[in-house]
Amino acid sequence: MGLSKAFHLLFPTVCICLAAGLFLVLSQHITIPIVVWLAPNTETLFYDWGAFGAYKTQSYVSFDLRSPQTNILQWEDSCSLGQVFLTINGPSVADNAPMILDGNGELIWMSREFPTTMNLKIQRYRGQDYLTFWAGKKAKTSGQGEYFMLDSNYRVAHKLNAVGDGLKADLHEFKITLDDTALFTVYNTTNRDLSPLGMFLGKNSWIVDNIFQEIDIVTGELLFEWRASDHFAPEGTFMTNPFGGYSEKIPFDVFHLNSVEKDSRGNFLVSARHLHTVFYVDGRCGDVLWKFGGRSSDFHDLSLGRASDFKWQHDVRWISEEQNIISLFDNGIAWPHMDAPHSSGRIIQLDTESFTAHLLHSFTSLQHARSSSQGSLQLLHAADGEPHIFIGWGSSAAYTEHALDGQLLCETHFGASAFWFWERVKSYRAFKSSGWISIPEDWSPNAQIDGNQLCVSWNGATEVSSWELQGTRSHNIYNETLFETIDGFRKERFEECFELPLDSEYRQFRVAALDHAGAILRCSNVVNSSFVDKRPYILAAVAAASCICVIFGLWAFRRRGLYWRRRASSLPTIDRGKYGKLR
Repeated sequence: MGLSKAFHLLFPTVCICLAAGLFLVLSQHITIPIVVWLAPNTETLFYDWGAFGAYKTQSYVSFDLRSPQTNILQWEDSCSLGQVFLTINGPSVADNAPMILDGNGELIWMSREFPTTMNLKIQRYRGQDYLTFWAGKKAKTSGQGEYFMLDSNYRVAHKLNAVGDGLKADLHEFKITLDDTALFTVYNTTNRDLSPLGMFLGKNSWIVDNIFQEIDIVTGELLFEWRASDHFAPEGTFMTNPFGGYSEKIPFDVFHLNSVEKDSRGNFLVSARHLHTVFYVDGRCGDVLWKFGGRSSDFHDLSLGRASDFKWQHDVRWISEEQNIISLFDNGIAWPHMDAPHSSGRIIQLDTESFTAHLLHSFTSLQHARSSSQGSLQLLHAADGEPHIFIGWGSSAAYTEHALDGQLLCETHFGASAFWFWERVKSYRAFKSSGWISIPEDWSPNAQIDGNQLCVSWNGATEVSSWELQGTRSHNIYNETLFETIDGFRKERFEECFELPLDSEYRQFRVAALDHAGAILRCSNVVNSSFVDKRPYILAAVAAASCICVIFGLWAFRRRGLYWRRRASSLPTIDRGKYGKLR
């Protein structure tokens, strides 16, 4: 192929690509916003189709991180109560940070102080609420890091790690027990005989051994330790990995423990995702007391298999120890294993005397999300006294709230559903609570000028009910009596903006945060009134550009002879040449 022919083929291809890119940019930033403005109901469709990208974010003037701009598909007013706790991450997420949203999806708190985080929630320790989460280095489906406990001022009160040489706390679980001890998972690479699995695997193959430890939070003393490899044979796994087990760098994850909970009896309820099994461990000797699900379940399913046919599950919890009711998130899918049409939440009752199981409730999302990893289910107590179920859909960027009978009340997306399969945006778990209260002591509201607006936010504060714009005619900012109230309104969003009075006598401004009783909690930094109103400059620039275009147009028309001609005479044209001989 000659150079000329290659150029003739390449040039139109490049032009088509550029045209397609220009079309996408114009569609996302011009056409689609206009359509949404004309027909607001279309925004939900565009959001889930990915027209705004896999992860649509909200930026702020007074805060330097970007939070998710959520998309509410279904809504019931009771869902507005409480706070949502997420650790959003993924290839499309620029600001990987733990975050708290209100019930309507508005930001309350974010922090970049920690590296990759997982499993953010409120837990109670010695009568006080703490924000707890894992932070560290994530390696595919496990992690090596530490667990943190933050007090109500977002200060690190406790930092916990695994006990043992070379062991690090894994990201999957951290529970504060009823005994005020810490319980978490540990993943450790070790040798194990995998010859029963075939595939030329030998006696000294490599596996990921799954451990859980219980430690004293204050002293760090190891109180109890349990290893899956001591109790389960590798051939019970459902996971396939053609490359796993042959080297230490690629060990075979046979068990994959992802939740552990200690009950009032001192025993442990454990979930092993790759065994499709929930098992109950004796808290004294470590023996497995019973197994539910998987290849060798101890329970007979009275619900025609619907109670025990869960696969690749997460987040197994006690709903009621007295009635032996448990909950779990049934993924049903673990790529490349597609064992269910969609994921679901389940509540199951076990009879540990007759060893029978009965499915009580099942929960699905509006779009029947298929979450190949992660996920959680939580029992809530709503304001009306009737329990709700809150579900985080893991690798599918959504959370939902349901009535106990399975009715979907609310569904919120924080990433486009068109990209869920690719796991571009996800949160390991999602939790909801109304118990977190904070008035941060280490920082105040932050106010920043934007044109002729003053925008304010207070990261992490939960008790702000309204904002009040204040101004002073003096430069003495330390004299509180000189500040006068100018404007005020109710707080509805993370960041609110005031229109500043133009050509006023006020020299400086600040914003006061008020509580529900109207008392001042804290005031923002003081900003000067020497802002620039850009509107006159914009109008002047438009006028100047218009004049230049008119002058240039007239000059171009004159230069090319494109001027108005006189209307042609209606009289016949006289040929004066024939009269030349008479001269």
